Amino acid sequence: MKDYNGKSDEQLILLYVDGMNEAFDELIERHKDRIYTYIYHAVKNAELADDIFQETFVKAIMTIKQGRYTENGHFPSWITRIAHNLIIDY
Repeated sequence: MKDYNGKSDEQLILLYVDGMNEAFDELIERHKDRIYTYIYHAVKNAELADDIFQETFVKAIMTIKQGRYTENGHFPSWITRIAHNLIIDY
């Protein structure tokens, strides 16, 4: 596995679009604690938080793969917004 630590979120997204799935793994690793904590504090249920967390990143993957990601340089706020919308939908 390549070392993606020095890459920006935007660079990782571009690498992911080019077929390097490990780049998205790095994005998850970077942001998982903050996103999970945000979700858990909102729903106060670990099992539900796990489900919403997983769905958040699935939605992100689908959006990126469809070429609809346009939040240049703002991945953390974008992924948080996805989580927030899923919490509201719940």
